[in-house]
Amino acid sequence: MSWFRHSRKVYESKRRLHIAQYKGRVRRILQILSVLVSLITIVCIICYHGLYISLPIKNLIRWIIYGSLLFYILKYFILLFYSLHRKEFIKRSWFEFLIICILITQFLSVAIFHFRFFSTENFENYYILFVQIYFLMMVLIEMAKMSSTIGKYNLSPPILMVLSFFILICFGTVLLMMPRMTVNGISFIDALFTATSASCITGLSVVSTSGCFTMKGQIVIMILIQLGGMSILSFATFFTTFLARSSVGLRYQYMVRDMMATKLSDSFSLLRSIVITTFIIETVGVILLYTYWKNTGFFTSSSENLFFSLFYTISAFNNGGFVLIDKSLLELGSAHSYFPQVIIMILVFLGGIGFLTIRDFFSPRYIRERKKYPWKSLMPQTKIVLITTLWLIFVCSVFFFFIEKNNALSTQETLFDKIFTAIFEIATCRTSGFMILDIRSMALPSVIMIVVLMFIGGSPGSTGGGIKTTTFFVMLKSVLATIQGKKHIEFQHKTISYELVDKASSIVTMTFLFVLISVFILTIVEPAASLQDAIFETTSAFATCGLSTGICAEWNTLAKIVLILDMYIGRIGTLTLAFALTRHKKESQHQYPDLYLMVG
Repeated sequence: MSWFRHSRKVYESKRRLHIAQYKGRVRRILQILSVLVSLITIVCIICYHGLYISLPIKNLIRWIIYGSLLFYILKYFILLFYSLHRKEFIKRSWFEFLIICILITQFLSVAIFHFRFFSTENFENYYILFVQIYFLMMVLIEMAKMSSTIGKYNLSPPILMVLSFFILICFGTVLLMMPRMTVNGISFIDALFTATSASCITGLSVVSTSGCFTMKGQIVIMILIQLGGMSILSFATFFTTFLARSSVGLRYQYMVRDMMATKLSDSFSLLRSIVITTFIIETVGVILLYTYWKNTGFFTSSSENLFFSLFYTISAFNNGGFVLIDKSLLELGSAHSYFPQVIIMILVFLGGIGFLTIRDFFSPRYIRERKKYPWKSLMPQTKIVLITTLWLIFVCSVFFFFIEKNNALSTQETLFDKIFTAIFEIATCRTSGFMILDIRSMALPSVIMIVVLMFIGGSPGSTGGGIKTTTFFVMLKSVLATIQGKKHIEFQHKTISYELVDKASSIVTMTFLFVLISVFILTIVEPAASLQDAIFETTSAFATCGLSTGICAEWNTLAKIVLILDMYIGRIGTLTLAFALTRHKKESQHQYPDLYLMVG
């Protein structure tokens, strides 16, 4: 027994010495191999789904994917061997360990015991799909671990936001141009336009989503909408913080604090609530739409029903505005049955008021606190967002109804149909591209009102664009205070700082100038475009709304490039772009005498 203990101590000491000598070298080699294996396998997966390839090439790609997963499994156990504290290593990498255990169990059940979880003729195709999902999860874990290299470049949150959407758009463009993504192919400019519109959750289309793209292409668009709506940076930050749990996560939490204007201690909680809230709301939306369409028999198969439910839920909640049926949304149900439209309208509304408002208003913890402590109430921002949003919908719906009662709404049979359609149009036109009526059939006052609503857009931290409802509220209160001769701008016994007013003024001014310049350039590169169409399409693109008269599909390449830039800048925000492109200068301590001018 003593001999055994002695041998064990000798082995342990040799192992520790070996680890101390070769641990760093082994880690570097594995890291380099991980990058190479990941890149090769990702390219293979993209070719597998995007290109028409022969059966031998498909089998080769499958073996490459199996080999890459085997590499990651071996890598994990090698790192486990070179870890001095194995229990802590497993505890720290529990998610990776869980994925590997599931993968090994599935492989043994299929390859050795020939056990299939489900019986189908396409088992091999489903199995390779599951294997690819496992691989992508392993790659995401590796990216989370290697994300510490970002900290070396000291990139600011605005620059990261600009780069993240640029990379997402480029990646989406490449995928959409692949042969199996479209029915008859697509040009580069149309693929770029569609990828930008989906990533920036705009909804403008120059090609038919249902007629041009295959289901694979539609799935790519749906994923772009989801990542763009949640913000690819927020998703990456949550995933990295969740998996890495290191100083990298802390650095990203500082970024979230700056982007979302929240406390550092609340940043990860906010990220978690964004992910959970998105999952819960979209799950409920999918279930409701799927159940309704299943009972009405609108779709011939359950798989088609599920795909439509998922696509429309993601498109609605993220205010994407993409549709799979080119006609009116009323085509998604039977006559006088407004259930799908109600669900879509609610999803658009929730996506447009922002995650902070949703958490403050619907969070069980906050509701319990308000019941327990009567002096606690909703945050001022939540009140402003809800008041402004509901008043805009109510007032504009009334105006729209009376303007279009005998015009665009004349096609609706009953009074209730007209009222409901008016509310739906106004509720969705602010941030999404869902429409029941043809914009070209509307009167000019209604079009102007829709342009103003698109310009205002959604709320801070939401999936909507525009200057935001809070910016509009602050500017309106500032104007009223100036007219009334007040020295301070107040809201419910609180003072709105002039610094906030200056920021709101900057946002409105910069957005207006960008839209004005875009309209000016658009009328130059597309002389046939009318001023009304140029203003409407530009505002829709810059506010990432997605409403369109359908004219932009007929415009030339330069006009489409103008709209692409509008969607991109509108999604990341004018201030974000300005902060990313400029360097902050230290303000001098001295102050010049006041300058008095005649204004107005």
